[in-house]
Amino acid sequence: MPNYNQSISASYLTAPEGEDQVFFLYTQLMNLPFSKIETVMQIERSLYQELNANPQDRLAVIGLLQVQIMLGNHEKAQAFAYRLWDIGAKLSLTEEFLYINSLINLGLLDMASQLLRPRFENLSQNIKKFFPVMLKFATMTGNINTLERLLQNPQAPYQDNEYKQIITRYKNYNYGEHFKNVMKIIHEELKDQLCACEYDISDSVLADLEIYLYLGQSANELEEISQILREKIEAYCEAAGIEKVSNLNWQLRPVSKHQAMGLN
Repeated sequence: MPNYNQSISASYLTAPEGEDQVFFLYTQLMNLPFSKIETVMQIERSLYQELNANPQDRLAVIGLLQVQIMLGNHEKAQAFAYRLWDIGAKLSLTEEFLYINSLINLGLLDMASQLLRPRFENLSQNIKKFFPVMLKFATMTGNINTLERLLQNPQAPYQDNEYKQIITRYKNYNYGEHFKNVMKIIHEELKDQLCACEYDISDSVLADLEIYLYLGQSANELEEISQILREKIEAYCEAAGIEKVSNLNWQLRPVSKHQAMGLN
């Protein structure tokens, strides 16, 4: 296994004969933990070479977008997201999936919504391919109805009974709007800083929804942002007459703590 933070051999950046070079580089990138900065930057240089040779290569732009996300550069990542939007060429299904995931990570939810809308309208035809990004989008927008629709769909590629239980509790206790509003507060506060967002369901008697938000700021800055966010959410909960949105936890993390996304 190479030491990712030292210089790597050219073979690591060169696709085997017969394989697409840009897809190979993208795969290498997605299988890296975000902390492997030097290797990420070496892949970045190789992707720029490929893009210079073919300025319309959409996957190369998606790769460079992912590079900036991994380096914690929200503004540069956003610029690549807009560049890809402006190219205007039709994305392949795989490219669209990867692009939508990047848009959600950056908090560009309106753009992600535009691409996902026709997929939601033809759910039976799209759920198997787009289910992970559909579920992530619905989670990050706090959309209870969409979450329920996805989680209960018989064609969903996998079932998540614990998440279903959380959604059922939210509906039973009329927490749907509170969930949506808290997620809106989070994204509004982090819209100029967010580089990645993930979620998980905790393994406990009453499962919790855990939201992880990755930013490029230093530890001290993250604590300051966390405090501001806590105060805004607490003020909302007080005004709404609730202690907190139950079964929902969130935390800010440095982007370098994000594990490899994985793409085999």
